[in-house]
Amino acid sequence: MEKGLIILFGLTMLYFASTGRLVSHIRLLIWQGMLLFLICCTNFSRLNLPNFLFLSVETLGVKTILIPWFLFGILKKYGSLRDETPGKPHFFSLFTASVILLMGVLSHHWIAENPIISPIHFGISVSAIIISLLLITVKHNVVSSIIGFIAMENGIFLLSLSIAKEMPLLLLS
Repeated sequence: MEKGLIILFGLTMLYFASTGRLVSHIRLLIWQGMLLFLICCTNFSRLNLPNFLFLSVETLGVKTILIPWFLFGILKKYGSLRDETPGKPHFFSLFTASVILLMGVLSHHWIAENPIISPIHFGISVSAIIISLLLITVKHNVVSSIIGFIAMENGIFLLSLSIAKEMPLLLLS
């Protein structure tokens, strides 16, 4: 189940690259927050209770409710609902993100010998970080850049969950 949730997380990054609607991007951040919470729930045996409670409040409270609520308020004041990127069609972003995600999924074969890091966590999270960097540079809207930084932070959070069993206090600092 955990691997399926991680793959769904990776697929949300493809949808980020394929659409220019900012409302859809914010809704995807909500879905990513819920997916990260469910991934934390499946990792509960690896985490102790205070870490689990902190991660639950952070993923559900902050990532799923507070940040999207703030972004919807900014979007309402900003007035634009689309990210108009001149000269770059969405197909370019989608194709590049697909190649990056494929490389991330295939990279789990290269690090399969490492017992510390879960390979699928590592591949999807690193590809999510790289796709977010791509979207930050390709999209020219300020709100899109903010959403890209938050998506990149979600990828970093997923990467930290991959090593949570080895260093659980790393997530609290």
